[in-house]
Amino acid sequence: MTLAQDGHHGPRVGLALATQSVGGLFQNTNNLLAGPLVGWHFEAPLHPQVSLMPEVLWLRKGFVVRNPAQSTRSRTTLNYVEVPLLVKVSTDKAADGIYLLAGPSFGYLMSGRYQSWLNGQQVIDQRYQLASGDRRFQFSGVVGMGMEGPRMAFDVRAQTSLAPFERLTRMRNVVYALTFAYRLGGTKPARTGGEE
Repeated sequence: MTLAQDGHHGPRVGLALATQSVGGLFQNTNNLLAGPLVGWHFEAPLHPQVSLMPEVLWLRKGFVVRNPAQSTRSRTTLNYVEVPLLVKVSTDKAADGIYLLAGPSFGYLMSGRYQSWLNGQQVIDQRYQLASGDRRFQFSGVVGMGMEGPRMAFDVRAQTSLAPFERLTRMRNVVYALTFAYRLGGTKPARTGGEE
């Protein structure tokens, strides 16, 4: 049996949980902000078990702060276009296997919004006015693990910005995500016994 070397592509959707951290993954100082993740993925085989997997994603970052003692809540929403350049390592040449993901991601801040509530009533709703001189590009690192079939795949992944989003407080954007992908184009064939 030979492994087909044609690549594939397709849609990717998921749920992202965003926050900010002063360190890295799992060191968040704020509550999680849930949001959608949508985009398109591409996969180009480099080896029967190693592929280059670039993606183009729309991803929501940000965080939520709650203070029950003062009956206040605030939410910061940051909408990014992300371009991860991931290396995917499969544990099996055949379909229906586990795989690992790792690589950098390049993000561009498209829009932002700050909202605040007091005693359940909204008191602030302000959209960010982004100027050309603002720091809108962000470089992140991504790690993940997933499972794939002939046409479908899902993974869990985590990413953290490698440069602080806020220079003064040294805060970093962190995202945990569960994603699902559908494959168009080539597939990995299932193993067929002793076939050459």
